[in-house]
Amino acid sequence: MRALVVGTLLALALVVTARPAAADDPGHAFNGKIMTSTKRYPQTAKSPSAYTALIRKQSGSNFYEDKTDHTWTIYFAAFLKTPLNDVEYVIKFYELGKGGNQLLATSENFNDERGQKTIVSKITLDKKQMGVNKNIQMTIENKGKVYASTTFKILGEGERFSGKVNFSDDDAQGKEKEE
Repeated sequence: MRALVVGTLLALALVVTARPAAADDPGHAFNGKIMTSTKRYPQTAKSPSAYTALIRKQSGSNFYEDKTDHTWTIYFAAFLKTPLNDVEYVIKFYELGKGGNQLLATSENFNDERGQKTIVSKITLDKKQMGVNKNIQMTIENKGKVYASTTFKILGEGERFSGKVNFSDDDAQGKEKEE
């Protein structure tokens, strides 16, 4: 009986000590998540736990429009649920709203080799295509399977309308235009 209790405590101690090591690994800490940032993510760190801490610290979910070219540049690190068994993947952007998710844009991308577990890259979103002041869901997919996802906000200035309307004399008098 005593050996059984000691064996159980030893097994429990191994499980408890194994958990923090797995949590320090970015692949386990961010499994199935896309981390987003306004700056490029580092490629290396002193240790896996230091890399995980850097990613957590740098990540954000609010992106502000670049007023010079009306775009948002988003750097991302995607930690896939399972290794990508292809060189091609699709990034999809959905607007999260009251009527369900509406697909706004897709982007086909390629890796150098199969079996990638992490994708670190950047993408630029255009205001004309995406709109402004929206909650966006970003997914990385291949053949209909979602490997990772995240949500973030794109913020900026919407179109300004003066409320002034100019009518021609014919429009004002209610005349129809002849062809």
